[in-house]
Amino acid sequence: MVYLDNAATGFPKPREVTAAVGECIKKYCGNPGRSMHRLARIAGEEVYAAREAVSRFFGADDPEEVVFTLNATYALNTAIKTTIPDGGEVLISDLEHNAVYRPLKAEERRRGIKIRTFDTDGDIETNIRAALTADTCAVVSTLRSNVTGKEIPLAVLSKIAREKGLILIADASQSAGHDRIDLAKTPCDILCAPGHKGLLGIQGCGFAVFHDKRRRDSFIEGGSGSASASPDMPDLLPERFEAGTLPTPAIVALRHGIEWIERYGIDHVHDRLQRLTEYAKESISQISEVSYCKGDGGILSFRIRGEDPSLTAERLDRAGICVRSGLHCAPLAHRKEGTLEGGTVRIGFSVFSREKDVDRLLHAIG
Repeated sequence: MVYLDNAATGFPKPREVTAAVGECIKKYCGNPGRSMHRLARIAGEEVYAAREAVSRFFGADDPEEVVFTLNATYALNTAIKTTIPDGGEVLISDLEHNAVYRPLKAEERRRGIKIRTFDTDGDIETNIRAALTADTCAVVSTLRSNVTGKEIPLAVLSKIAREKGLILIADASQSAGHDRIDLAKTPCDILCAPGHKGLLGIQGCGFAVFHDKRRRDSFIEGGSGSASASPDMPDLLPERFEAGTLPTPAIVALRHGIEWIERYGIDHVHDRLQRLTEYAKESISQISEVSYCKGDGGILSFRIRGEDPSLTAERLDRAGICVRSGLHCAPLAHRKEGTLEGGTVRIGFSVFSREKDVDRLLHAIG
């Protein structure tokens, strides 16, 4: 089997990740922050070690600014719904995933938020500046499209946000673990990402890295293990946004995935993905029956002329190749690319992908 659906979820995982998850489940999977016995204490220490790993890897100021969530979508909902003010005008890219677009549309109905988009063709900085108005208070943007892999540099977003005094929420779902992100140099108000994609963890854990500890309205309420006599969630991060039991095994997996990348080298990961994408794009685009082919940074989408992408993906699956077809939860990007009807076949590489995987894909397409 050739697995090329890493933009949806990373597979396989490093041996160190699966071993750490197994050890957690077998030896110390108590409830972190809820009890004083040794298993709960060990679990709590492991969760904090994961906060430290996320903080270190992304250049954040404080491990306690790392809030664990179920996934990146949950992190983005938390960020958007607790940070953007009522009636505020928000600027987004024309490539956004529904994890950004749908929460903003919901807040448009509920709280009068206004949504504007900036064009990602041409010079992105110039386009963002042209799209800003006197009412713009926030920018919410992906750092890499999950359809074409196009990068929207955090350096550009951060520069404009700091210069204009804008809130900046960044969706790193397709760049965390693939591209170097240093919040000390290119800060944003909240960085959101999943643990199960480029960071090589397992499903069930995402996170939001907050740039500050200012008080925000709680997003979901429940047990927190602290301030239990109060009817309100604790004021401080991370407890304010971590109601209920944390997914300890998935958090442990995230930590060990990050540590694996640190040993391998994030720049090596980035270069490998770029080489694979260029090789695949050059090869697939030369096939006469291919009507669309675009990709960058580990993600590539294509279409075969006259064939629905879902049928192409089904036929590739029968050939032992796992890809994704459809709209990839990103209708804005497909509308821009002219592929809204049927979407595309998407290839998502990981650090474990090889040139021979591309060759087998090419053979199957042929």
